[in-house]
Amino acid sequence: MKTVVLALSALVGAACPAAELFNGKDLSGWTVVADQDVKGDYAAPEPTWAVVDGAIRTTGTPFGYLRTKRTDFADFTLRLEYRWWRQTPRPNSGVFVRFASDTGTFIPRCYENQLEPKSVCSVFALGGSVIRGVAPRNPYDPANALSGIAAVRPSVPSAERPFGEWNQLEIVAKGDEIVSRLNGVEMNRVKGIETLKGAIALQAEGGAAEFRRIVVE
Repeated sequence: MKTVVLALSALVGAACPAAELFNGKDLSGWTVVADQDVKGDYAAPEPTWAVVDGAIRTTGTPFGYLRTKRTDFADFTLRLEYRWWRQTPRPNSGVFVRFASDTGTFIPRCYENQLEPKSVCSVFALGGSVIRGVAPRNPYDPANALSGIAAVRPSVPSAERPFGEWNQLEIVAKGDEIVSRLNGVEMNRVKGIETLKGAIALQAEGGAAEFRRIVVE
């Protein structure tokens, strides 16, 4: 009996195995959502989303996102690499977690880990999501995708690498907390988020970005 109990304890305490969300070859397991009415500041000849040299590439136009077909991510650690591959007028992108639902716009109900260079690793509550204790800049209106946004900015200098270089991003979602680390530096720790299951998504919002080595555990 003692041996059985010890064996069960070991299984319970073992870490969940890592799962690759991107196979490096195609967009299997992902769904593209685009808002053709919001194209940003530039046009691109390439498709909004593609796989190039083992990385997921977005032109950033039109706005939208690429989300996992899986929608059962609750508590997890997400690791990926990203970089900017083309200069654009307003480089912007992000990683969505606790993605509860589509809203019919280019911004779903979720929490965003911002990748825009001037505010990288800011955490935004979007699409009606809330951060307890943090007031949104205006009331949420389902007809206005940019309304009701609550934001928590990093309190440390950016650890982002220069244009064209790969960055390592880690997002830990556990209970009511999100922790963001960039290139090994803790950039942000936000409490008071909703404990929802949902998808994980990569954003197209005017920035030509690439993503690779996307693993969740």
